[in-house]
Amino acid sequence: MNNNANIKQFQLIKFLNENVNDDHVISRISIVLRRDKLEAPYYMNTKIRLSSCLDNGENGLIHAMNILNHSRMYNLTEDRYNEIKSLIIETFENKQSEQVEFSKNDKQIKIDLMSKNDEEFKNLYENYHELFEKIDNLID
Repeated sequence: MNNNANIKQFQLIKFLNENVNDDHVISRISIVLRRDKLEAPYYMNTKIRLSSCLDNGENGLIHAMNILNHSRMYNLTEDRYNEIKSLIIETFENKQSEQVEFSKNDKQIKIDLMSKNDEEFKNLYENYHELFEKIDNLID
């Protein structure tokens, strides 16, 4: 995955999703791009949560455990901020769905992505892999 021991968030959740055999792994991804602080005028915060649920027949789904709760903050250059901002707007601005929530104002752009099973996550990763890879590569 990464020889420098820096966790690449999206590669990690892809790996976990491909290697966990639970039927109901729920992923929640939040990406917030901001430009309103004096000491760090361009920054991004990413939060990833994975939870596993058990299908218990008659009793329905039982929340079993949190697999991962990871967040990372990035101080960005203005150029990198604008690059990621453009990619996010092009990708998400008119594509709200049950899995994707997008909002923006003068100071912030926010994306929330959610999948309820392996197949939904695979679709999210395939559809948005360019953004995920760009974010992961910020730590190289």
